Amino acid sequence: MTPILRTLLAFCMVLVTSGFVFAQAERNISTSALSDKRIALVIGNAAYPGMGALKNPVNDAKDIAAKLRRMGFEVIVRTDSRQKEMLRSLTEFGDRIRPGSEVLFFYAGHGMQVRGKNYLIPIDAEIRTESAVSSEAIDVDQLLDKLAPARLSMVILDACRNNPFERRFRGGGQGLASINAPTGTLIAYSTAPGKVAADGEGRNGLYTQELLAAMSIPGIKVEDVFKRVRANVVRISGETQVPWESSSMTGDFYFSPAANQGATASSVAPATNSPELAFWNSAERSDTVGDYEAYLKRFPDGIFSDLAKSRVVLLKRPAAAPPSDRELIVSPKLHVGDRWTYNDFTQTVEQAGEQGFVLKQAHSSTTTLMRTNADGHLLSTESLMTSGGGPKVSYAPALPILKYPLKVGAAWREPYQTKTEFIFTINDSWEYEGKVTGWESVRVPAGTFEALRIDWSIRQTSGSGGHSGTYWYAPEVKGWARTLTHARGKTITSELQSFVLQPD
Repeated sequence: MTPILRTLLAFCMVLVTSGFVFAQAERNISTSALSDKRIALVIGNAAYPGMGALKNPVNDAKDIAAKLRRMGFEVIVRTDSRQKEMLRSLTEFGDRIRPGSEVLFFYAGHGMQVRGKNYLIPIDAEIRTESAVSSEAIDVDQLLDKLAPARLSMVILDACRNNPFERRFRGGGQGLASINAPTGTLIAYSTAPGKVAADGEGRNGLYTQELLAAMSIPGIKVEDVFKRVRANVVRISGETQVPWESSSMTGDFYFSPAANQGATASSVAPATNSPELAFWNSAERSDTVGDYEAYLKRFPDGIFSDLAKSRVVLLKRPAAAPPSDRELIVSPKLHVGDRWTYNDFTQTVEQAGEQGFVLKQAHSSTTTLMRTNADGHLLSTESLMTSGGGPKVSYAPALPILKYPLKVGAAWREPYQTKTEFIFTINDSWEYEGKVTGWESVRVPAGTFEALRIDWSIRQTSGSGGHSGTYWYAPEVKGWARTLTHARGKTITSELQSFVLQPD
């Protein structure tokens, strides 16, 4: 394979694993002196051609528009807009703005920066050179000019995606450039300037999902809404995504006004004085089955429900003798709905049968489907980050990450080939080596487990690639208690936070 082809594929893989971003937001302002009119323009672009297609923006735009209407906004909503339609919508939006108006602009879709200027990309944009950007995309400065008559304005840009347009020329950069907000304006980004954001796993992007929840909380200032959103997005994304605002607003404004402006609980993370958090803290201090089950009865879908379930399982387990080095560990029986939550991803069994399993691994920025045979050997992986999917990798023969039955001293070395299909098809040859070195007691947030330590390495026999690491396999949870991966000079650690196993 030529160096150019390999470099291009490597870029595409980075683009996919980084994730196309579909986060976004909105806001609503209710102030003690209401303005004459509330107007919003909401645009969600998803149907870009080829690998630029996105999944969430249309849903995000519809949900935001519905929320704004309930909050008293007159809403113009557009989805999958071409350039001419976007320009006409901006003109219509500007014509409705009067002195004293409160206005909001929301955009979800691809955006880019070129030499410090930000552009929103219509679905029909043909951007092949830097000089084409100004004629094919929408200059954000044009939007800001339209907002000038308003008493206050908010601009929410979920356009901080790593996209297929911006690296075609030297002037482009990741994400969006920082903008100095004009007087009376707040500009919100789904992630920090120059960075890219993450997709969510459900109907909405991560940023949108958190903002939709936070803006419904009555009686908190708009600045505090964005603080809550930022805290939750940072926590959920493992600090890989940090929302950002630039503001020159004066006075206090509210998404949802309240007669009593006291603090209210967050819908994502319980406030420090919430009944749920107090109940959980009490259960955790006592660390008994009864108290954890009482928490689950009171809060069956609570923030800590998965952790409470796994604690119950651990506390109910009978005392076991230390494992013997001669003990054989057979392939576990998995069931649909088995779930393991780690600090950086969640893995769920989607399908289970005599022929094998399908597992979904959800990270903050991408979701991957993994197909295995009945022995748990990896057959294929497929990225699910956009409506058009992502790279699919097939393994021949199936990759034996673990080779059952496991016992101390067992070792295996297996050559295999991969076929990567994404824009181009690339074939590579590899060798996987694993060795069970012994039993170790591993303490992680989900509990303390006796686990088999498996040291492993992968070497590319058709090139110079490779990495290594260690797995601690805990039979009690039918999966990893901890993993370490060494790659490209970095070490990545994953630890089990909680787990839910269906009965055998």
